[in-house]
Amino acid sequence: MNPVIVSLLYIGIMLVAAKLMEAGFSRLGLTPFVGAIVAGIILGRGVLGIIQLNSIISFVTSLGIVFLLFLAGAEEFGGEIQFDYKVFISSIVLLVIPFIVIAGYLFMVHVTSPLVIVFPLIMTSVGPLTRLLMDTGLVKTDVGRKLFYQGTLVEIISVILFAIVSKSSEPAQIVRQTLEIVILFLIIIFIGPRIAKALEGIEGFIKVREVELAFLLSVIMVTGYVAEIFGFNSAIAALFLGFLLRNYLEDRPDLREKMHGLTYGFFEPLFFVSIGLYFAPLNVYIASIGLTLALLVFVSKFVSGYISSYLVKQEGVINGLGVTTKGGVDSSLLISALVSGYLGQTQYSYSALAITLIALVVPLLFKAKVKGVGREIENRPGFNQKLGHLPGITPLYVNAETTLRETIDRMTERGARAIIVVDDEMRPMGHITVQQLLEIDPSMYSVLRAGDLELNETVIMDESQKVIDALRKFRSTESAVIAVVNREGKLVQTIYERELLRILNSI
Repeated sequence: MNPVIVSLLYIGIMLVAAKLMEAGFSRLGLTPFVGAIVAGIILGRGVLGIIQLNSIISFVTSLGIVFLLFLAGAEEFGGEIQFDYKVFISSIVLLVIPFIVIAGYLFMVHVTSPLVIVFPLIMTSVGPLTRLLMDTGLVKTDVGRKLFYQGTLVEIISVILFAIVSKSSEPAQIVRQTLEIVILFLIIIFIGPRIAKALEGIEGFIKVREVELAFLLSVIMVTGYVAEIFGFNSAIAALFLGFLLRNYLEDRPDLREKMHGLTYGFFEPLFFVSIGLYFAPLNVYIASIGLTLALLVFVSKFVSGYISSYLVKQEGVINGLGVTTKGGVDSSLLISALVSGYLGQTQYSYSALAITLIALVVPLLFKAKVKGVGREIENRPGFNQKLGHLPGITPLYVNAETTLRETIDRMTERGARAIIVVDDEMRPMGHITVQQLLEIDPSMYSVLRAGDLELNETVIMDESQKVIDALRKFRSTESAVIAVVNREGKLVQTIYERELLRILNSI
């Protein structure tokens, strides 16, 4: 059968399987993305062999890795990081101890290209760490910030070292690769701000639908092409590019949401399933090496985290578990190495198995340890406040007969990216976004009414629900606005994430 037609079927199966397994793992209290990896192992050569990797699936997966790492650079490294000397020394400890343990074991069992494997295994994955901190309510605490700072430095250093050693372990080649990375990094730094300015100019000059998204995708892919021409990994180049364009994306929440939808709705589930699809047929050798690596990585990273906790003044067990999170950029690097021919399929399989096992176990241990801390934070008065009684917020809405010009005036006054549309009985019908309004000819603003547009589905919550519930809803749906209704289903409040955070910050 035509490989294109078969690939359509495979991709459809992968997307459905990923979401079903994620939902199942989530209900069991397990890490959701591990479910997608397990689905890939079962569907691929690892167990059943139902889905066969081909050039199209590999291309889509490789493209997904590029976009995932771009967003990782823009969001995981986009915060304000305090690079004080204690965090830096802690990060070195978090790298050196696991490196000695894992590299020593890999050399002992005569693994080829051990340095290509070691850095993905010893790095901390900031993406899963951030989600874990959000789930436990620690993301804004001193504990969460210090874990994030350490993890970010470890991940950045590991990515750079992986890029240096991935092609060759020969000293001369390592020096050459280091120089190439420095040159490419300088080029990206030099061009990055100019790319942002060019994209801003394009937005003002070309007035067609989704022009910002189209040109941003083009820049990401062209950067990957240039990186490969220079002998550099396109995914890592995308990571650096995302970091340099983080302010550009931060100023354009609608564009960022579209990138989220494309990446996390399509590419991310395919990426996690593909981690499992790339597995070789499971056997005793892969299982034993994978389990041994998982144990060594867990123990060495936990011990190094416990030791470094004295430097950053953290509780030892929490710090040790927090810096051991896996299952993000590390898996991306392994797939990149496999596709590029730096790793064999067996090496990839036991390395990915080790990462998957740690990604499954560590969140459970971390949540059990910080359970009291997370509850203490969630029980603060601000988080328990009912949505129908929030101070300092007035509901923002229009009815179906309101003109678009008046709608825009109300949104501009509050700086809102979306506005609720209600019917004659004050029941929410849906919402309109800024992006929808920008796509309409301004001459029609006084003619068209809110009810004439295709309304977006609105997240609705009861007024008796609490602030913590709204925060979780924003995180899970990435909605622009939430409508709060009473028992009769009538609108009593509209909540925007920015305003909600402002209120919490003032408590």
